[in-house]
Amino acid sequence: MRKLLLTTALVALGLGVATMPVQAQEMRIALSTFEKGLDPQDNTGNSGAPMLYQIYDTLIERDSFSTPLSFKPGLATEWTQIEPTVWELKLREGVVFHNGDTFDADDVEFSLDRMYHHEDPEFFSAWGRWHYNFKDAEVIDPYTIRIHTLRPEPAFLTLISSRSAGITSKDYQEEVGFDTAKLNPVGTGPYKVATFVPGESLVLERFDKHWGEPAALDKVTMLHVPEVASRITGLVNNEFDLITNIPPDQANTLNVEGVRTQGVTWPMFHVWLIHQNVAPTDNPLVRKALRLCTDRKALVDGLWNGLAETPTAHQFAEYGAPLYIEGLDLIKYDPEKGRRLLAEAGYNGEEMVVSHAGNYYLYGDLAAQVIQQQWAECGLNLRLQEEDWATFHGSQPHDSINFRTWSNPMYYPDPMGAMDTHWSPKSWASQRKLWTPSHPEWEATYEAARFETDLEKRRAAYQRLLEISEEESGWLLLYKPHELYAMREGISFDIPIAQRPYVIPLRGGEITVKK
Repeated sequence: MRKLLLTTALVALGLGVATMPVQAQEMRIALSTFEKGLDPQDNTGNSGAPMLYQIYDTLIERDSFSTPLSFKPGLATEWTQIEPTVWELKLREGVVFHNGDTFDADDVEFSLDRMYHHEDPEFFSAWGRWHYNFKDAEVIDPYTIRIHTLRPEPAFLTLISSRSAGITSKDYQEEVGFDTAKLNPVGTGPYKVATFVPGESLVLERFDKHWGEPAALDKVTMLHVPEVASRITGLVNNEFDLITNIPPDQANTLNVEGVRTQGVTWPMFHVWLIHQNVAPTDNPLVRKALRLCTDRKALVDGLWNGLAETPTAHQFAEYGAPLYIEGLDLIKYDPEKGRRLLAEAGYNGEEMVVSHAGNYYLYGDLAAQVIQQQWAECGLNLRLQEEDWATFHGSQPHDSINFRTWSNPMYYPDPMGAMDTHWSPKSWASQRKLWTPSHPEWEATYEAARFETDLEKRRAAYQRLLEISEEESGWLLLYKPHELYAMREGISFDIPIAQRPYVIPLRGGEITVKK
């Protein structure tokens, strides 16, 4: 039906194919979601990924297209582990911020310690997802910094290269204050912010004083266009040059001259977080049953034309050997067994509520409706509670909610790149008491999977962790989404596999735009 309505709309509007060539100097990008602030330590959501990547640099940068993950100098030119819990980094001299401030070690200390010290709630999410094992950034001299961890950190290079460790200007932040700075962000990246209207638009301009390779474009305009049909119409009508988050069933509407599509199955799960401490999902038998009553293949075939991928466990092939576990098949569809477990649990049709943010997660609203129908066949009583993103994103979970829609991206190619960032004891899900695993082996197994340096021991711990997670049943994995980029002919880029999903590679050498 959506495909028919969209096709009809395009025909009715009389949209012809645009013949204007793409100009290498400027690109207009339509995004499905948008941010309300652009501070690197405050912003951790998917919608900030394409923006923060252009504005902020990190001390150590990743080769965006490397497998296995490799690193290169960023705002630091060299780094050395001088003690098991201390790393020393030599900083790049001559770097300036977008507002003209000079970069030095004080900026690093300011940017990182406000997160590492875990005192300001604005930065709790980034601390819990990536940096809870970091203790302090110590200034040795203007161009030498030491970073202290609480215990030896096997993922130090990976975590310090995350965009949440991006560096902003201490002087600027102290002059204007945090609330103003996140709306008028200042970094050292290849693009500077010209204008930012929260939730609506962002205009970036090439920063000519960037220390590294020049930005690929003179100007980038990012616009919030939440409706799929509006993004497609705008591209065909020459209002946009690149659009994101297009579901595969719309590919035919983009099969026009001068437009091409590029698909990607993200290393990411669309997830329902299950509240373990409210009835009836406080009962592990109920949690197991609802997982068994979820037909993920039907979701993939019905919503995604079979192009999304059904999960077999909370892992991604992108880890590579030896940490990716071949042949692991823990997630089952067995509604008959689900109904038996519900009877054993004494479930008697009690209402359960899922809080979902409309279509923030592509097809999230339709998936909720399908799951509601599937569960009804098992005798489960689910009510859908839709919220707008602003309310949903800022709301604290409460005792009337059993499920919250979510996503688990792989932030870096390692089991902890998806597990630790979402399910560690320091994650927001744990801190808000939704995810509270009680299995007696969980804590020790998690510790080994997170901090063990022997790869085979770590692999064994991770496999056991996945097995235990089936007993806990604290999450409902739906699928790995398959989405399309659509763009004008002449635009070419590879997906930056070493960065988090939804990063758009607009830095120098990452994208080609032909006139």
